[in-house]
Amino acid sequence: MQVDMSMNSMSGKMNAFPMHTVLIVSTSLESGRIIEQILKKASRFQTRTIKAESLGAEKISEIPDIVILDVGKISDDEVDTLNEIRAQFGDQAVLVTSESLEPDQMRRLLKFKIHDWMQKPLDDDNFLTAIQSGLRTTKASGNRVHAVISAVGGAGATTVAVSMADLMVNGMKRKLSGSVALFDLDFSSGNCSYVLNMMNSFKLGSVAAQPSRVDAEFINLIQQKHDQGFYVYSFKQPDINTELNGYELVLRMLDAVSLQHEHTIVDIPYYEVEWKDEVLSAINTCTIVTELNLPAIKHALDVVARVQALRGHDFPITVVFSKYTRRLFGQRISKSRLKELFGTIPLYYLSDDKDNIDESMDRGVLPRQVNARSPFIKDLTKYMKTLALTEGNGT
Repeated sequence: MQVDMSMNSMSGKMNAFPMHTVLIVSTSLESGRIIEQILKKASRFQTRTIKAESLGAEKISEIPDIVILDVGKISDDEVDTLNEIRAQFGDQAVLVTSESLEPDQMRRLLKFKIHDWMQKPLDDDNFLTAIQSGLRTTKASGNRVHAVISAVGGAGATTVAVSMADLMVNGMKRKLSGSVALFDLDFSSGNCSYVLNMMNSFKLGSVAAQPSRVDAEFINLIQQKHDQGFYVYSFKQPDINTELNGYELVLRMLDAVSLQHEHTIVDIPYYEVEWKDEVLSAINTCTIVTELNLPAIKHALDVVARVQALRGHDFPITVVFSKYTRRLFGQRISKSRLKELFGTIPLYYLSDDKDNIDESMDRGVLPRQVNARSPFIKDLTKYMKTLALTEGNGT
């Protein structure tokens, strides 16, 4: 199935975009209105501003998607307001804007697990980016985003990502609720679409000039559904990586896709792109695919360090060695040595299954459809049973 459509066919369908709700709690209504004006520059926000001292008395019937606390400093009054915000809105993302803070004031803020802090006067672009990041963090508590990252080119990450999407729908003993999506972020090759024989001819550049037009209706128009039950978003369009608005376009697409599907697998390329850290800051699990040679291992260690710097050392990361061949007299690099290098990071090994995987690519079908009992599928299924597919457990 191919998708080929012009922007004219979409006109009139983009207006139903469900806007994000933003509650601005400010110690100064004048300062709050400045924030409102910044948000009006992006068409996807519905705002409400209230005075900080009125928060407890105001009736707020709908929980906002994000709360912005706008203050001058952090004193006992502002701490009381933060306590009220947490009491009313639980773990919703909170972004604080204020004047320059002393270290002790910043420490008081951190105790409330705020999403971000920004110093006034605000830079409009950075402020909007911080809000988008906060929205992704809030959303991540429901729908799950699973990153599959290639440590080096040719490691087989695309085959792993495609098969993970398939197994989430068809290979788990306990069937997952909701839909599964495969989002290919390697716009240089769009390899997922070639592997699955599902090339998508829609030109993303036609919406790059207006990323705000990316919404649920747009995603419904460009999505493709594989006959095995998962949805595919994969485009070979290298220009997106250098497009002026490519950064915002990719993040808005990820927002919209992950909002629609309970599980989204993102196939992240090994090469550098400007949105990489933003995506890694929004995922729920991380699978790093590499090979059993020293350069590939070093690259995998670099990726581990990068994700941990962004998400902390407790974030669930797994390193998967693909094309693994068992040898009678042991490997060049032993499993014990790998354990020393990666420490507490779990390691899994996917058997080299070249014949079956090559046949699946040639036929444009899934590896499981070629041989459901292949060593590769057995190994990947074993790994999938450990993946944190739901909040708080690994089943």
